Amino acid sequence: MAMPHDAPSFPAGVSLSSASGSAVPSPSLVQLLTTARQNYAWPLKSGHVPSQKKILALEQTVAGLLSSLNLSSAHQIIIEVSSWAGNYKPSHTRIVQASAADKQAMLAAIQMCLSPTGCRAGLNALSRLPGISLIIASKIFRFVRPLTGAAVDRHASYFFNSLAVTGRGTAFVREWPTKARKTSRLATYSNSRLLINLDEYVDVYLPLLGDISTFMSVSNTFSCPVTHQTKTWTPADVEMAAYYWWACNGAR
Repeated sequence: MAMPHDAPSFPAGVSLSSASGSAVPSPSLVQLLTTARQNYAWPLKSGHVPSQKKILALEQTVAGLLSSLNLSSAHQIIIEVSSWAGNYKPSHTRIVQASAADKQAMLAAIQMCLSPTGCRAGLNALSRLPGISLIIASKIFRFVRPLTGAAVDRHASYFFNSLAVTGRGTAFVREWPTKARKTSRLATYSNSRLLINLDEYVDVYLPLLGDISTFMSVSNTFSCPVTHQTKTWTPADVEMAAYYWWACNGAR
């Protein structure tokens, strides 16, 4: 398996540069992301229209639950996102069967995530609850804060760890394959590595995707295959494009 900073998977010309402190994607990267975002499907063989319909429906569901946020709706948000994300079945069951104390902690964590300055604390709290890892926590944040949040997982972290960058890039810590597990994943199962990757997510990943989405929205909109409308980019759109491209083309 290629190391995350040495994965020769990108086409020639795909890179980022830095201008006035902001990340600027190359024309080849703009085209790669635009094509990948319009074709996004998860699971890969589900078809891009049905897959993206589910995402739009989940965005609406979460928005409705947030409009009257309480113990029950906070718990339901996490159940819905965990189910959509394909969370490991025993972990999903632990979420569904959350104790009263865990439900209270879920509500408090989502309230922190909704605060402009509470992202790190909210994600940290979510990541420590039964059935929720940083991966699922970032997906919850993506739907709770749809204009600023973005998920991170194996494929997205590989994409941004491996992207040729001048001055900026991600350095997510990874766990490497064993005989029992053939693919690598984000290292989050010790407290120190969880905190390292949480800091990377908040301090580097979200600002980087924010810069890219801002740049893309100026003159490189994309067409939503569900609504057939032209859309501007959010960090979540950049993540979806990166995830899909790497799942189809990247080193494992």
